[in-house]
Amino acid sequence: MHRTLSRRELCLPTSVAKPAPPPPVTAEVHLLSRATFGPTPQALAEVQALGIAAWVDRQLDPYSIDDRAFEALLPTLVAPTANNGADIRLLARAIYSKRQLAWRLTHFLNNHFSTNRVETTGISESNEDDTFFKHCFTTFGTVLRDSAQSPAMIDYLDSQSNIAIAPNENYARELLELHTLGVGNYTEADVAAIARVFTGWARVNVLSGTTAVGSSFLFRANVHDTGPKTTSLGWSTPGFSGSAGVNEGLQFLQFLATHGATATRFVTKLCQYFVGDQPSAGLLSRAVRAFSSSGGDLQQTVRAILLDHEFQNGSTAKTKVHDGFEFVVNAVRRFGLAAINTTAMNTRVGLLRCPPHLCPVPIGHPELGGAWQGSGNVLSRWDFADDLVNDRIGGAVMPWTTLFGATPPPTGALWAVALCDRFVDGAVPATTILALTVFMDARLATLPANPTWAQVRPHARELASVVTRLPESQLH
Repeated sequence: MHRTLSRRELCLPTSVAKPAPPPPVTAEVHLLSRATFGPTPQALAEVQALGIAAWVDRQLDPYSIDDRAFEALLPTLVAPTANNGADIRLLARAIYSKRQLAWRLTHFLNNHFSTNRVETTGISESNEDDTFFKHCFTTFGTVLRDSAQSPAMIDYLDSQSNIAIAPNENYARELLELHTLGVGNYTEADVAAIARVFTGWARVNVLSGTTAVGSSFLFRANVHDTGPKTTSLGWSTPGFSGSAGVNEGLQFLQFLATHGATATRFVTKLCQYFVGDQPSAGLLSRAVRAFSSSGGDLQQTVRAILLDHEFQNGSTAKTKVHDGFEFVVNAVRRFGLAAINTTAMNTRVGLLRCPPHLCPVPIGHPELGGAWQGSGNVLSRWDFADDLVNDRIGGAVMPWTTLFGATPPPTGALWAVALCDRFVDGAVPATTILALTVFMDARLATLPANPTWAQVRPHARELASVVTRLPESQLH
């Protein structure tokens, strides 16, 4: 563990004037903190130049954004067939891709339709992410089908063993409980009937030696239950035989995608992801209306959320707690770290308990902030933050001269304000700024006049370590 600075070391005066409240986070920065994996100066300049609505519309059309430089880099980082390939590819895209909103939504879909790479293959997870990205701004029905036919999902929830003579209910149960309707909107008899609907849904892997280099959906008509199925949901089927048997599952998925309970549950999770743990009834109602009236169009739904007046007014700014993946990516983006070792950084995501393809339960990683607070999470974040600013993670080097220019700031106040603006959007109490100022002034007082970067850097690291461990730094 790294030593925490004491109150004495911070030299905070025992009596201070009543602090002014933290400055409000601007609408542009608030948007970037939710619609991207972390604001950068480049992204802020772009949204200021285009305007909020135009920036959102541009991000909602990801293929109009030239991202060829990053996509050329991606294959050099890790093979999509590697066991951790999907993890590292998603991490790199979150950090470097210009198509931030699309990958933000892909990150959400990956967690909503949670799978675990221990149960499947690297190529299946990589292909699933790529498919979610490709269809993330189409309809919920499309991504629901993508998930159902994903080899990663088929392996994870045992669809491969779901056959007419021995139905496996794992996928049917999670489909109803987690992916669509939610608890209380179906019966156990429905689970049993829907398990029969999806008999024969399987996958085939293409192997090179023992490594799966390809994976695809396969419908095995010979093990499909062709009999009639009835549910309490208002949906039934007479049953189909032969290759037409797959249509039972496809029709039921479309039924679920347009169900009112699905709209409420899915859009609530989407609003919790983009807006806050407890989105207002008004905003939620408007988002559900956008979803339902458009046939589950995700592009229109996300646009309605991000351009809603309640989101725009900033009342939910700095209220959401970063999960472990978001905390790592946010830090790398905000500090502008280049040429990082994505494998080493991905290991740190694991230590923060949020690897995107290794969630131990089908419900996915928690979205609500309380799950990411407490000593078990905070201490690992402090270690990560301290290691990051001290260049201890896979060759990542803090770009001090890029952040502050050729000459170090001459006063503690300039240091404190600049670092808090960079990492916390300035949203910290005045007493915190004062404590950071006093601490840095005391450090600068030990140096000669006009110190060099070599002389200042050890003290800058200490200050940055404190800033990145502030309670406000856990929020976005």
